Amino acid sequence: MKNGFWEILAEKNEICRLQSDELVQVKLCFEGQLWDLLCDTIMSYSKKRLLIKVAIAKMVRDCCEMVEKMPTEELRMKLIDTLRTVTAGKIYVEVERARLTQLVVKKLESEGRTNEACDMLLELQVETYGSMQIQEKVQYLLEQMRLSLARSDFVRASIISKKINVKFFNSDKDEIQDMKLKYYELMIRIALNDRSYLDICKHYRAVFDTNKINQDPTKSKETLKRIIIYCILAPYDNEQWDLMNRVAGQRELENVSDYKTLLDLFINQELISWKGAILNTYEKLLRRGTSSSTATGVFDSNPDGEKHWSDLHLRVGEQNLRMIAKYYTRISFDRLAELIDFPVDEMEKFLCEMIVSGAVQGRIHRPSKIVDLSAKSSTTDVLDQWGHGVTHLIQKEQMVHKNLDLLSIS
Repeated sequence: MKNGFWEILAEKNEICRLQSDELVQVKLCFEGQLWDLLCDTIMSYSKKRLLIKVAIAKMVRDCCEMVEKMPTEELRMKLIDTLRTVTAGKIYVEVERARLTQLVVKKLESEGRTNEACDMLLELQVETYGSMQIQEKVQYLLEQMRLSLARSDFVRASIISKKINVKFFNSDKDEIQDMKLKYYELMIRIALNDRSYLDICKHYRAVFDTNKINQDPTKSKETLKRIIIYCILAPYDNEQWDLMNRVAGQRELENVSDYKTLLDLFINQELISWKGAILNTYEKLLRRGTSSSTATGVFDSNPDGEKHWSDLHLRVGEQNLRMIAKYYTRISFDRLAELIDFPVDEMEKFLCEMIVSGAVQGRIHRPSKIVDLSAKSSTTDVLDQWGHGVTHLIQKEQMVHKNLDLLSIS
């Protein structure tokens, strides 16, 4: 029994000696500027089975501190590559490997090798790293999103964005607020690519709620303008209508009164004249800006700006068509085109799209050039109406028989 104890003790002493020798030799190689020997020593010690994981992890952490002290960029990258090789597949040094990979990614990006940098960073599944702090995880995920967008991989960036819980940004720390602004900046780029105007409006509302934006009058005004514009550009539905009314209820809109009046046009249940109201009153404000209100850049003279302007024309047409459908059941092509400020040919195409999308109910009779806007009853409504009629007839029959019975008795 005593011999077994001494054997175990001797083995433990040997392991401790190896661990101590390992760290000492690595430090001596670094202090003696024996760079090739340093890399070879790290590789050889990482393969020794007697060394426990804690010792290897400590060696890797010490070597990570040496990276920034290397005399040349070439030697620095050589040491990083060595450490990345050593840490490959080892969970207990996954955080160190992620940090080393980040250094390589920055170098690749500076050399213009964006695709390689993005592929290397995407290999890191940082959301599964239990030993990494949540703030550092979010930083890596934001970098993955940024590089994915840099190579126009919007689908990948959208998938990565879902790994970030936005509740993390509910903090007043400056670092967290900066990360929040960066996150929503990337989300706005994704939504712009998808033409998802309602999502863009929501993202700008989240940006507006940030202290850094609220405390800056210029930035808060610009953000409010974009909130209004993208809310108007969003296709009409219950969610858009609810959001538009909530935006209109914000007291801060008094700082952008011109844009508030534009928003009121879409909230009021009235026709909007494209030529009279939008082109004459708001085109300069929206596209070029005025002395008191700068333009937002949403309607600039570029392909995206022209597309946004075209979408604004469609939203005005949709608003007018919904209003017309409330008061007309039948209307001619010419009169409808006049009311919504569209040429007849474009009006017919626009009306077809509105009917197909379900925004309005109607039928077009081309030979007579008449539009029937009467609401089409659903099968459920028809059945309910028939059931109500049958019930009424039954009740009437019962009343007649009741009166006949009373007369016969009397």
